[in-house]
Parts: sequence; structure tokens; C-alpha cells
Amino acid sequence: MNNIIIKNAHVNNLKNINAEIEFNKLTILVGPSGSGKSSFAFDTLIKKEKCEIINYPESIKSISQRISSTGEKLDAILKISDVENSLIIIDEPLAGTTREEAIKFSKIIKKLADKNAVVVVEHRSEIFEFADTIFVFGPESGPNGGELINKLTGVEYLNTLPKIDITRKKNISNKRITALYREFAGINDYKVEITLNTITAITGPSKSGKSTYLDAIFRSLDKSVGASERRKGLIEVKNKNYIRRPHIIDASPVTKNSKSTVATYYGISKFFKDKDMNITVKEALNIYANDNLITRRLIHLNDIGLDYLKLSQPSYTLSGGECQRIKLAKLLCKKLGDRSVYIFDNPVRGLGTINISKVMIMFDNLVKNNNTVLIAENDPTALEFVDKIIEL
Repeated sequence: MNNIIIKNAHVNNLKNINAEIEFNKLTILVGPSGSGKSSFAFDTLIKKEKCEIINYPESIKSISQRISSTGEKLDAILKISDVENSLIIIDEPLAGTTREEAIKFSKIIKKLADKNAVVVVEHRSEIFEFADTIFVFGPESGPNGGELINKLTGVEYLNTLPKIDITRKKNISNKRITALYREFAGINDYKVEITLNTITAITGPSKSGKSTYLDAIFRSLDKSVGASERRKGLIEVKNKNYIRRPHIIDASPVTKNSKSTVATYYGISKFFKDKDMNITVKEALNIYANDNLITRRLIHLNDIGLDYLKLSQPSYTLSGGECQRIKLAKLLCKKLGDRSVYIFDNPVRGLGTINISKVMIMFDNLVKNNNTVLIAENDPTALEFVDKIIEL
């Protein structure tokens, strides 16, 4: 099969990308969130938008961004294990996997590349040693990204990865909340526990029950309207008085309103003229540095690595990882105080090492302000920042 040649790809933030995808090779797309990886993979290679492509293959297989479940994504990869002479695009296949799962599926994906051209968007380092080619997008995100800044082998790229200096003081606590259900999600005598004033990670392979564990904790502590109905089967909760409220933040869309933007979601659109809405969060913080209201609303987006988002960006275009982070940032704007439990399912999905550290440091700051953070997460970098691990 002839190699696929891409010329002048300029959809979204891509800046006239020229590249060549080789058959019988595994190509990995890396770079910061919002740097153009997914635009290249899905809008360029699949939709063929705003580009010229030579030697485009007849057969295309895509395991898309819309499959958020780790188990479903891994099942989809296994279903195409016998495909040949195709262009195969896979979005973040290792997100949410344990290290052992990541290595196993990296080998399966590498084998797919023996008879196909395989392109993978991925941040997990386990797959890099299997890569023939790494396309590095950047240098930053949004309008400051969209460039193909380097092309390396997998081994070369591994040697460029930054070392994260984790110098924080570990959180230690003896306070615990336990909950016992007569039956939960089909499991009899289901017991869950959380150590307060820590970052606790629930880890385990796909389908081991991590999300179920988070849900059980949240329901046992929930005090909102209708909570009693959601607590059916709950026998007892010990030490519930230690906290005020739980907050569960998932990766679902931030709104169903098709007209929603980052600015309207934050309730600040009325403070900007239409021509100002095309600026980024970072630019807005510089321009309106003396406006306490705008600064307070946007500073958390900056701190959590979303400074590249435009105020006019439609909410429906946000990725799952961006949705979780933007929900957290909005929650923090409300100054909710202490003694809260923040619950996240795969909070660093789709993030590189630098942004993972930003998210985990923000979690650590929450804990050091007398809160608790509970995450379901297998990412090795994120786990370096946690205080306690519960393996399922």
C-alpha cells in the first residue's frame, strides 16, 4: 500500500500541516490538550476537511472520541484485530487502563499496524515504546497550537518527556466515612469507605467497579432533593457529620443548549462586547486584570490548564476531559468552603504530564483547605500525587 500523504491541513486550529502516514507502521499523535491532535486525526484524516490527501485508502476504521467507556473501547479494538489494508484511527485507547492493560493493548495495537496504517491519539507513555513514529503537535493549545513541531521515533520521544518534581507535603488523616448497602448495583452487602482530607484513588482494571464505588460513596453522602430515593438499600453511614456535601463531577457535556459557550456557561458574556468574545481565557485575564469579577470567574480555568479556550467556543465542542475540568473550575468559583467531598471519574483523561500535574495540584490544594478528593484513576502520573490507593 502507498503511504498516505496529507497536504495543507488547516481545519480548526491546524496551521497548514503537511505529513505522511506510513502503512505497516504505528503512528502516535501527542501534544497538549487542544493542540490539534484530534483535529488532525478525525477532521483531517477521516472527514478530509480543508486539506488535500493523496493515496487515500478505500477502507477506514475509526474507534472514535464518542466511546468514553474504557471497556467498550478495548472491545472495539479487539473486534478489528483481523482488519487489513485499512487506515485505522483510535482515540485514547489506553485512557482509564491499568499499566498491565495498557501494555497488553499497546501490543495488540502494534500488531494491527503489521497490516494497516494505524494512527492513535494517546498520552499514556506505555504505548510510546511500540510506536514507529510520533507526531508532536503544539507548541501550546488552541490558537497557540496547531503546528506539527516534531517527528520522532517512540524511543526518542520517551527521552524527551519531562520529569515531574512532586514536592508536596503528603496528606495524612485518620478520619473515615464508611457506608454499607444491603444491595448496590447488584452486589449484596456492599461496603465502601473514604479517608477524609486526602486524595484517594480507586484503581483497578476495566469493569472492576471503580465507577460503582464512586457512585456508592456519593449516594451515601448526598443531601440534595431526592437523595432518600437514591439511597435505597443503604443500611448505615458512619461519620457522615464530618462533611457538608459531596460533589460528583463527570465527563458529560456541560449543557444541552447548542447556543452555550464558555462565556455563557460562566455567566460572564454580558460583560463583553461581541467583538471581545473571540479572545482566549488567558487573553481575557490580561485585558481585564483589574476586573475582580471576571478574574475570579476565569482564574481557575487558567490554573487548571484551560487558558487556551476561547470565550466564544461552543460548549458542545469541549472534550470529556475539558468538561470535567470546566465543571470543577466553575464549582470553585462559588467559594463553597471546606468539608466537601469532590468525586471524579477519570479526571486526567486526555491530558499530558504537565496538565495532569496541574489538575492534581489543584486537588491537593482542595484537600489542604479541609476538603476531600476521591478519584477513579489508573494513570501512573496522577497516582504519584495521591495519598491513598484502593485497589479493586
